[in-house]
Amino acid sequence: MELVINFSGGKDSCAMLAYLCDKYPQIKKHVIFADTGWEHKGAEDWCRAIVESFGLELVVVRNPNKTFLSMVQNRGKFPGMKHRQCTSDLKRGPIQTWIRNNCGPLVINCMGLRASESPARAKKRKLYRSNMTNSKRTVWDYLPIHTWSDQDIFGYLETKNIPLHPVYSYLKRFSCRVCIYMSTNDLLAVKQNDPEAISIISDLEQQINFSLKQEGFLAEIL
Repeated sequence: MELVINFSGGKDSCAMLAYLCDKYPQIKKHVIFADTGWEHKGAEDWCRAIVESFGLELVVVRNPNKTFLSMVQNRGKFPGMKHRQCTSDLKRGPIQTWIRNNCGPLVINCMGLRASESPARAKKRKLYRSNMTNSKRTVWDYLPIHTWSDQDIFGYLETKNIPLHPVYSYLKRFSCRVCIYMSTNDLLAVKQNDPEAISIISDLEQQINFSLKQEGFLAEIL
């Protein structure tokens, strides 16, 4: 058996990594970071440093055919809430490909999803058979911190002396530089702290004549 730990460098995946290392010290672990091409600057180095502090190696995967920006440009629109190609094509897909090419017959695919994040995630089971299971390999999707609250997460990180990424000084989530889930206040915070990212998305909106947010183009919202 081996654990595949989906790792973004955010608070939830850091807490999950620490928890799994504590609970299952003898089980082989692979820590996987999916680079969408639209990560915060230095995100990969940040993730590598956190992972190496546990004596593990960070594996970085990417979609060989597209990044977030090229995907939007080629499709002529941004991902939506119901059709999140950024997750399926740039994160989940490359990780699943890596599992198929590198793992043995029994894999526990660990993800830091939590029930408090959304009604859809609250309905998920903590452990369930993955659709990656086939005649050659059994894969279980495991949500080890599914029932944890924000207070649980921050408290656990503090006890383990794991720092938060600087992005948390102005955003609640460590996602892409500009994300479809960001509120107007989030976008304003990005504009102040990472104006280049806002400029790139705003220019892309004009190029494809399609807005990131349903409320309108960033130039109008901000």
